[in-house]
Amino acid sequence: MSVLRWAERDHRAALPGIAASVAVGEHLSAALFTLEPQAVVPEHSHDNEEFGQVISGSLELTTGGRTVTVGAGDGFLLPAGVRHGARAGAEGCELLECYAPPRDPVPATGLGDSA
Repeated sequence: MSVLRWAERDHRAALPGIAASVAVGEHLSAALFTLEPQAVVPEHSHDNEEFGQVISGSLELTTGGRTVTVGAGDGFLLPAGVRHGARAGAEGCELLECYAPPRDPVPATGLGDSA
């Protein structure tokens, strides 16, 4: 078992206005993202299923030409390969995401997704 103390983990820049702490396991990975107000995650896709849980603030999530706003307490599931993008709300957003199979969403070159 691993106990994740997010405050003690390396919090690294992903994109302008976005930083994350990442934990990668054998079958699943997790990332705690901090998005500044109005920070943008460009449209992208990856070969992993994705679960997201908004902890605080809000996020406009766009996929398939549809945009929904998810707020604190809301979660979402995205199938592998689906193109999606996001924008943090006016108050910013703290977001926990999990991926299966595992991936590091913040490698040295950015979000690690295909544009």
